Amino acid sequence: MKKIPLQILFFLLFLMNISCNGQEKIIYHEFEPTASDFRITKWNLLEKELSNYYLSEKIDSKNRVTELKFYKNEQNDFEYLCFLPTWIKYEYPNDKMIIQTNLNYEGVPESNIECELPSKIIYHLSENQKEIVKTEYEYEFDHKPYLKIGWTEKYIKQLIDELKSYEKNSNLVDSYSKSLVKLNGIFPVSNEFDLKIFYFSELEKEKIKDGIK
Repeated sequence: MKKIPLQILFFLLFLMNISCNGQEKIIYHEFEPTASDFRITKWNLLEKELSNYYLSEKIDSKNRVTELKFYKNEQNDFEYLCFLPTWIKYEYPNDKMIIQTNLNYEGVPESNIECELPSKIIYHLSENQKEIVKTEYEYEFDHKPYLKIGWTEKYIKQLIDELKSYEKNSNLVDSYSKSLVKLNGIFPVSNEFDLKIFYFSELEKEKIKDGIK
């Protein structure tokens, strides 16, 4: 068998290192469902330690959360509260923007119009990424089921326009409290954010306090 020249071996190892560094990693947490939220009860578990309720968190090479996916008995397709998405993706087009997409169990962007849950939220951040200075919302969903029960496209548009008329700057990035790494440790908030009025678990509060320093 021919030996691989040392220079080629070093080059291959270098490429493998780049590849690994650029890959997303996945970690797992335990949560408990409450009357109004999913609350983190344990961070960063091994797969063999997972309970009936857990979530997976994908993290990119810049230590930013890119996906949160909640499970009940290993299934993401479970109904709980209509305003709590069980599958969320986060994108970072630049250093001053976070795009959150709420997905249905098939991985399709979907809002829940009855519960005023948008399909997409765009957060515009300050230079230091710590403050949310502007928030935009989008409502994308399948109109067919509503048209079958007598709704019209005109009525649906009116509903969406009404929802948009109530829009205001978000106090925080939705479900970021369920992420261990968040935005490389940063927890962006608005200038009106008050930790005392939110119902976070103690584990979540600890990470949030670190993230808003």
